[in-house]
Amino acid sequence: MKNIIPEIMNRPIRDLSFVILDLETTGFKPSESGVTEIAIISLKNGKEECFETLIDPETVIPDEIVALTGIDNNMVIGKPKFRDILPMVEDLFKDSIFVSHNVPFDWSFFDYHYKKSLQKSLKMPSLCTLRLARKFLSLKSNKLEEVAKYFQVPLIGAHRAMSDTKAVRGILNCFFDILEDKNIYLGADLYKHNLIFPDYPPTR
Repeated sequence: MKNIIPEIMNRPIRDLSFVILDLETTGFKPSESGVTEIAIISLKNGKEECFETLIDPETVIPDEIVALTGIDNNMVIGKPKFRDILPMVEDLFKDSIFVSHNVPFDWSFFDYHYKKSLQKSLKMPSLCTLRLARKFLSLKSNKLEEVAKYFQVPLIGAHRAMSDTKAVRGILNCFFDILEDKNIYLGADLYKHNLIFPDYPPTR
């Protein structure tokens, strides 16, 4: 398996480096849609660093997406394009685990536009809080709003990138307690239980 970071294997899960990410987009297919907003919370060496920005998607934002996210075409005029933010993002991503609530979606969009900009694929381990919810919770719905409600994690302004990212950060912290109760303490345990995917996220 590629992209296993050796240093994480014997580290407690709470001490691992994570980049929690959420994207807002103009649609649901990476090849046909642009990114309108990105938010990242980096947890590394006991420090938390946040990054967020609106992004010029280089395409029109459909009315139904404006209604969902509140991000309209005027808001992204003059904002950086996706390729412009990559130097900052790559620095945050270094030696970290990619986390989101629905990694396959966020990964597919990020990787498509990353590859389009830099002619290389995103390569890093990933951990999906949606998958954790499906595995360890018994909720009727595992949508971000429902998982946040279950854990009593604040989610103000759903479908805006930083609001969603902060909620995922809180949810991840709650899952640390659940994992430790199941004797999953170390990075190596996450790999052992197939909770981290070293090469690419699964389709579900």
